[in-house]
Formats: sequence, structure tokens, C-alpha cells
Amino acid sequence: MRAGRPVATILLALGLVGAVSGCGAVQQANDTANQVGAAADKAQLCVEALSLAGFTPNVSDPQKALDETQAKAEELNKLAEKAGDATLKDAINGVSDTMSNVTLNDLDPTRLADWTQKKVDQVAKLSAACG
Repeated sequence: MRAGRPVATILLALGLVGAVSGCGAVQQANDTANQVGAAADKAQLCVEALSLAGFTPNVSDPQKALDETQAKAEELNKLAEKAGDATLKDAINGVSDTMSNVTLNDLDPTRLADWTQKKVDQVAKLSAACG
């Protein structure tokens, strides 16, 4: 009977080693799944943010264009709050700030090109953050 005890101890130890190794593999698989999920979340945020950032106001009705642009900016703010990536969050906020700070003067046909260029620059930063 004494010979059986060391064998049982060895088998128990091997079982524990196997269980610990299995936990490591499960943790690694979980980490990989989380990384894939985060990438999918970032991709979804980028799709939504770029769609909102691509909004072009119809300046034939300046007040409506102003309201719609500021509404899109608010939607971008909400997306930025969901971004876990600081670079992406900053890029979304940059576009949002440009859109929320638009004025009726910015939408005047003589000044629209300047505001549009600022927005295009911010959208380029957003595209880079998404890439």
C-alpha cells in the first residue's frame, strides 16, 4: 500500500500541472477573442464615425444645414465616448469639434471652402486613426 501512495501523489501532481496548463490556454484564447472583439468594435466605430463625418450640409438652407451639422457632431461625440483607443477618440472629437463649431458665416458660399477644408483635414486624421 505504501507504493500506491507515491504513485497517487505523482498522478495528482500531473493532473494539477495539466489543469494549470489548460487554464493558460483558456486564458490565451480568451485574450485573443477579446482582441478580435476590440478590433471589430473599432472597425464598427470607424464605419459609423466616417459616415457621420462625410455629411455635407446643403447650404441652400443655411439654418437647416447648421442644425443638421451640429446634430451630426453630437452623434460623433457619443461615438467618441465609446472609443477605447485614445487616438481614435481624439480623431472623432476633432471632426466633431469642427462640425459643432460651424456657424452661419462658415456656411456662407464665400467662406464655405475654408470650413470644408478644416473638416476634410479632420476627416483625414480620422481615416488615419481607423487605418
